[in-house]
Amino acid sequence: MSIIQADNISPIEEEFKNVNKSSLVIFDCDDVLTTIKVGMFKPQNREILEYYVNNKKISKSELYDKLRIVLTHEDNVVVNPLMIDLVKQLTEHSIKQLVLTAYSVKPTKYLPNPIQWRINQLNKLGYRFEKLWPISYLVLEDFLCKYCPTFKDGILCCDIFPKSECLELFLKQIHWIPEKIVFIDDSLKNLVDVEAFCKQKGIKYIGIQYLESQYIKSYIPFSEQLGKVQIDSLINKSVWLSDEEANKTIS
Repeated sequence: MSIIQADNISPIEEEFKNVNKSSLVIFDCDDVLTTIKVGMFKPQNREILEYYVNNKKISKSELYDKLRIVLTHEDNVVVNPLMIDLVKQLTEHSIKQLVLTAYSVKPTKYLPNPIQWRINQLNKLGYRFEKLWPISYLVLEDFLCKYCPTFKDGILCCDIFPKSECLELFLKQIHWIPEKIVFIDDSLKNLVDVEAFCKQKGIKYIGIQYLESQYIKSYIPFSEQLGKVQIDSLINKSVWLSDEEANKTIS
């Protein structure tokens, strides 16, 4: 059991040399596979984002709905093109991969089919995760809610629920326990959460806090004033202002 930090893809490449068909490789999506060129959402500015959001006093579910507005109005880009090649290599060696994301399956005005939108975005950028799974679609109904965490084509959308709980229920449903899990996420909290699950189940575990997205330049250099304008508009009006639009209001 260990968690390491990686500012580039090299430690991930090295760790993938130690996986086999009994292993499961898990990727977070945002800021690991893909990202948006907006300074407010860079890993190094996460504390500022959380401070602004906490002052708004909205629920986690409401926040996730707001954040999806951002995703649909900004271009998604690949964090590192080499990751696409690594995913393909894992598939060629019959090593299962799962995208474990906090993304919601709840329909919105902008996203009538959110999970399919997410799949399409990943496929468009060159990622595919569906090939090695015995099922293509599964709703985790154990959560007893209107919009339960859902698996489709290699992507498990957890919404507001802990990633470890969603992972545990998913593996239980497909009747499989991997011998080893390698989990790549930019959030240390998520990595620790899944580590605890693996320890409980006796699964070998390597967590990698992958922070390369912080080096992808935003459209306009980030400032706290710029970020505050964007978050105020997003939370109060459900309107996302791009870096350029927000910058005009403070120039």
